[in-house]
Amino acid sequence: MQRLTDESTMPYGKFKGRPMEKVPAWYLHWLWVNGKRGTENDDPVADYICRNKLALMKEHPDGVWN
Repeated sequence: MQRLTDESTMPYGKFKGRPMEKVPAWYLHWLWVNGKRGTENDDPVADYICRNKLALMKEHPDGVWN
C-alpha cells in the first residue's frame, strides 16, 4: 500500500488530484464515517486519516472520529 503524505494527491473521489493537505477535513470525515473506518490496512486514504486524526479533529471538531 502506498503511504500518502500531505503532498500526495488524493487518489479518488470529489477531490481527486488535489494534495491531501488541501482536501477538506469535513470530506475526509465523511469518508471515514461512510466506510473507510476499519480499512486502514487496505486503503491509503483511510491510513492517512488514521495517522492525521488529531489534526483533522481540530479542523472538523463537530465530527465523530471514533
